[in-house]
Amino acid sequence: MIQSGSNGAERGRHMLKLILVRHAITEANEQKTYTGFNESQISAQGMKEIEKLTRALESYTIDGVYVSPTERTLRTVEPIILKKNLTVEYSEALREIHFGDFEGMHFEQLKERYPEEVQKMIALGDAYTYPNGESLIDAYNRTAQKIDEIKQKNEGQTILICAHAGTIRNILSHLIAKNHLLHWHFKVDNATLSIVTVENDFAVVEALNLPI
Repeated sequence: MIQSGSNGAERGRHMLKLILVRHAITEANEQKTYTGFNESQISAQGMKEIEKLTRALESYTIDGVYVSPTERTLRTVEPIILKKNLTVEYSEALREIHFGDFEGMHFEQLKERYPEEVQKMIALGDAYTYPNGESLIDAYNRTAQKIDEIKQKNEGQTILICAHAGTIRNILSHLIAKNHLLHWHFKVDNATLSIVTVENDFAVVEALNLPI
């Protein structure tokens, strides 16, 4: 027979909660360019989003923060970090996919300048490696390794991760399917919250793409 009292408390102590935040909208997002490793300034709209996001996060108990080492991610969560005096770890593994030579370009420009590469991109799908960059699978693998580390180090805590759309899709795909194949099934808008609880390596998505 299962006794709900003590066992329920025990489960709570071991459950990890991840609050996944995509950074506020940037000028590059508004221009719809490929921007992975490149920096891009938070736009005027994005600054308003940060204010709303900070208010939304104030009600959460947060034990630690992991951030992709980019200006746009740090600026997005810096106010809540300062308000709650949180410890932050920067991780290269949480960066967006590296678009290599295509950083800063529009898809229409790619079709015009690199038609053969676009055909290769379509043919290879997630395995396509951007020139002097990486593939979606490469990005998934580094992110998955980091998430496994975060899970191991932070059992029973609530962790805020501020990163990028591709990174968050990779995190969700890894937690649910243990591979990259669900990547494109998740919509992740700027300045939204997605919340996942993990217990005994079983992940439950409690909120997805939650507007602030």
